[in-house]
Amino acid sequence: MLDALARVASSAAVFCDFDGCLSPIVPAPEDARAARGTSAVLQRLAQRFAVVAVISGRPVSFLQSRLRASDVRLVGLYGIEQRIAGRIVTDPEAEGARAAIEEAVRRLQADLRDLPGVQVEHKGLAVSVHFRRARDPEAAQRDAEPIVHEIARSEGLAEVLRGRKVLEIRPRAGGDKGDAVRHVIRETGARAGLVAGDDVGDLASFAAASGLSPSVRVAVGSEESPPELLRRADIVVEDPAAFVALLKQLADAADR
Repeated sequence: MLDALARVASSAAVFCDFDGCLSPIVPAPEDARAARGTSAVLQRLAQRFAVVAVISGRPVSFLQSRLRASDVRLVGLYGIEQRIAGRIVTDPEAEGARAAIEEAVRRLQADLRDLPGVQVEHKGLAVSVHFRRARDPEAAQRDAEPIVHEIARSEGLAEVLRGRKVLEIRPRAGGDKGDAVRHVIRETGARAGLVAGDDVGDLASFAAASGLSPSVRVAVGSEESPPELLRRADIVVEDPAAFVALLKQLADAADR
């Protein structure tokens, strides 16, 4: 499967998430670091493939600080931000929601302050509420979810997205990871590709890449993995280190 993709590398794309895919999930989001060798293998792939894109809910500034791969396209906040040829481009429509995001952050910090371990992460044009550090993450998320939904609704922001012990609010202008994948495919003309993810939001990426041929879908598994993601994957690896090893196999095949 990887050999078939490597043979058409110049017309193929590689898409992957950051958290849970290139980096282990950690209790504090600011502590996330890519697995050893990630930047080097992404750079190798970018020199052989039509495009290599990391599509994440993180801001591009965060991705830049963790990935030293200048030829890799960084897509932040599910497509609201992109780094292309060294320049960061922001969706102008999403910019109009900046004041609403600021107010949502302020309200979340005030309304959730009595839930120990719950962390509000301000991401510029999005905001995430993390529950992994709470004593009972599931209970904390149940308690917080109505508050998060109400704040998103009253501030005119998009529906709340669920992730692995996290809730996220984004501007209505922001799409999902599938929209970001489709945009890159249209822009680059990629005809084949690999797409990898670890969470429910990555199902949209899997679907967006379904028209590519060959198309390789990789799930980076864990005990928190959505069963549907594992069912739809062509390959399942056990953790980010194993995924980076898989990318090295692909890079080696493309170099032959």
